Amino acid sequence: YTGISAPFAGQSSMRPLFIANSSVFAEQSIKYNAGIEVGLFRKLQLTADFFVDKRSKILTKKNSQMGYYGYNNYLDNIGKMTNKGFEVSATYTNKVRDFNYSIYGMLFYAKNTIDEMGEVAPAFAYNARTGRSYGTAIGLRSLGFYQPEDFNAGGTLKEGIPVPLFGAVKPGDIRYEDMDSNGFVDQTDVTQIGNPAYPKWGYSFGAQATYKGFDLSILFQGAAGASVNLLDYPAQFIAFVNNGNAYENALNAWAYYPGQGIDNRATATYPRLTTQNNDNNYRNSSFWMRNNNYLRIKNIELGYDLAYRFFKSGKITRFRIFFNSVNPFTFSKLLNDYHMDPESGYGYPSLSSHYIGISLTF
Repeated sequence: YTGISAPFAGQSSMRPLFIANSSVFAEQSIKYNAGIEVGLFRKLQLTADFFVDKRSKILTKKNSQMGYYGYNNYLDNIGKMTNKGFEVSATYTNKVRDFNYSIYGMLFYAKNTIDEMGEVAPAFAYNARTGRSYGTAIGLRSLGFYQPEDFNAGGTLKEGIPVPLFGAVKPGDIRYEDMDSNGFVDQTDVTQIGNPAYPKWGYSFGAQATYKGFDLSILFQGAAGASVNLLDYPAQFIAFVNNGNAYENALNAWAYYPGQGIDNRATATYPRLTTQNNDNNYRNSSFWMRNNNYLRIKNIELGYDLAYRFFKSGKITRFRIFFNSVNPFTFSKLLNDYHMDPESGYGYPSLSSHYIGISLTF
């Protein structure tokens, strides 16, 4: 004992990154698949496939012990997951005199469920990741913004309003749901707030047609059932904090300055602006989650074969000129609202390419 009355100080030490497990082995999979293929009238072709994939013995970090037992990164073959879904496609081909055409489409659905992941038993069932899809967004449910009438004169929340344990809040900060009704908002109030980043549904459809030397093809592609967490792109969506930049999405930030005639409390789409760290506002919550459904014209091409009219008897069997466009149009709320490409996920729209070409066949 040195007589120094200072509090206990931290001490650095070495620790293993992972605890060795020499008995690990490859995961196992049992697959079930059923399919059908049907042709009708020599014009319509239908196919359908259904699948179930039961995976077990997945190498997974064992999280069953609380953190206060020590730093135990231990991998074992304890994970289990079920994948299931289907894919259907159809093609219709027909000819009417000189007009030939085909129409086609494809739809798929895929969903997985975590059956076992060595999860620490949560306080409530709605906190759990087990039983949900891998990558499900977990966080707090947003109830809008705190308003001035929610506070006492001293700046504390009025009685009956749950107190968040993420730091002091002010009017214009995000308010969250107290899921367990214990008067506080903390990590026991987290639940599913969105889907994984990958889509449940995918689809494409298009058509091809030819008529007297002209040809046209078009392909649409889309997806649905995925979510995007805007906080995964902090430089774009966390305004001013730590002297950062601010983007267009922060223009409608909560503000109430009656002396200056400023009041957008009813229409605000962004929390109050601040240059200070704000643990309450910038944490995973439904406020920052967005659906990532989209439909885009993936490719369109129009061509004309000059040989059809001008070189029928010559050595040139085909002299085709064409115009091709890749990604000319995308219909996406994410792209429209935030200029983010729905496929790449980056805060930058995808590039469109346009070509004019000639092809010769002798």
